[in-house]
Order: sequence, then C-alpha cells, then structure tokens
Amino acid sequence: MLELVGQAGGPLADANLWQLDVVDTGLLSPAMQRMVLTAPRLEGIRYMPGQDLMLRVPRPDGKVTNRRYTIRSFNAALPSVTLDVSLHGAGPGTDWIRTARVGERIDAIGPRGKITARVEADWHLFIGDETGMPGALAMIEGLPTTSTLKALLEIDTPADEQEPDFREGQQQQLRWVHRLGQSVPGDASLLRDALAETALPVGVGHVYIAAEAGVVRTLQRELVERGLRQEQISAKAYWRRGLPNAEHGEPLRQD
Repeated sequence: MLELVGQAGGPLADANLWQLDVVDTGLLSPAMQRMVLTAPRLEGIRYMPGQDLMLRVPRPDGKVTNRRYTIRSFNAALPSVTLDVSLHGAGPGTDWIRTARVGERIDAIGPRGKITARVEADWHLFIGDETGMPGALAMIEGLPTTSTLKALLEIDTPADEQEPDFREGQQQQLRWVHRLGQSVPGDASLLRDALAETALPVGVGHVYIAAEAGVVRTLQRELVERGLRQEQISAKAYWRRGLPNAEHGEPLRQD
C-alpha cells in the first residue's frame, strides 16, 4: 500500500491509495474480462459490496486517466480484489484491462461509492447492463439469507451469463435479458419491457439501477410512475452512449 500522509507528516489510518499488482487476468465470458489484483496489507481494505476502485490508468504522455470499476469480490485471505470489466467499448481503461499482464502494477483509489445494499428494505430489485452486473451480483451475494430479491440483467448472449452465489434462504428471481443482435448496448427498450413484465413484491423495497445514462433515466421514470419514491431508487450512470467518460471516470454530460 502506498501510504497517504496527513498534515502532521504521519500516515493516515484510513489510507486508500493502493499500488496494486495483477496476479491473474483473462476472459470470463465473451464480453467480460476478469482481473485479480493484490497489494501488501490489502486485507485491511474497508469495502462494502457495490463499491468500486478508481484505477489511475497510465497514458503514453506520462499522465493518468481515472477509470472506476466495481469490485466484484474481495478475498481477505489472499488478499485480493477481483474486477470484472465489460469489454463492450474502447477507451484507456478498457484498453489497459485487455492488454495488462500478470506482474503489472497500477495505482488505485478506494473503495469508493455510496450505492450499497439497503439491508433494511423488504425486497431488492437490481437492473443493469454488463457495466452494472458486477456490482449487482456482489450486492446480491452480500444480502442477508432472509432477503427477497429480483434482478434484470441485460447481456449480449447466454454465454455472458454469470450465476451468483445465492445464499441459502434467499427468495430470488434472476432474469437474463439477451440482446441477441436485436438491440445494441445503450438501448433502453429491452430492460424497459422486462421491467414492465416484472411484478414488484409487497412491502417497501429498494431498486438499484446501473447502466447507460439514458437507460437509467428511462427506468427511473418508469419506476416512479409505478409508485416508487425517489429515495427507493439508487441509480448510477456508468457510461453515456456516443460520449466518452471524462478524466475523473464519470460519463461526460451532454449539454
């Protein structure tokens, strides 16, 4: 770990800047790359399922571009963090993930992010595309055994499906929404139709949306029209169709 130094010159107790080494990398599915990284004292990382790491991706000019990737899992015994990264687009982060080899090192900041599972909810609904899938699966696996949960996850083909490690006792319904060449990433129609066909359980629930910016807005409107309050929806735009992410890792805004 690269220690962060406080004003008095000593190391900060909650230092969160890491020098991570790649210990494993490879295709998890046709559309997803899995990378496992480690660092000294990584077992002390403070992590909640749904949070991400901001990788400081090196550029040829010596500068860095920040890209945020949700932590798929954390193993305190090794210790290591696993990142599952969608390969549906191109850019500094995706290019580095594709070509990085075991032994390469990269700086990262985190864990970051405020969208984590609301364990007090009566039920949970996860909606997302490939970019939101790692966070959704991580939160599903971290929910209590008594949880009632549903998930609508859009992917290219059945070859990209991942079965989460459901906990015994969970009431769960996972639906894979396949594009199969009939739609493209960033088109809201498939997830919108899947949501319309999904009955919401009784009680006060919480919905988590992670996808393209326009898709996120569309699904938020649909849920509000069905009676959910804004505070029952945690939404995150992971990317924006036709526009690159900004240097800080978030989608550029469209004026």
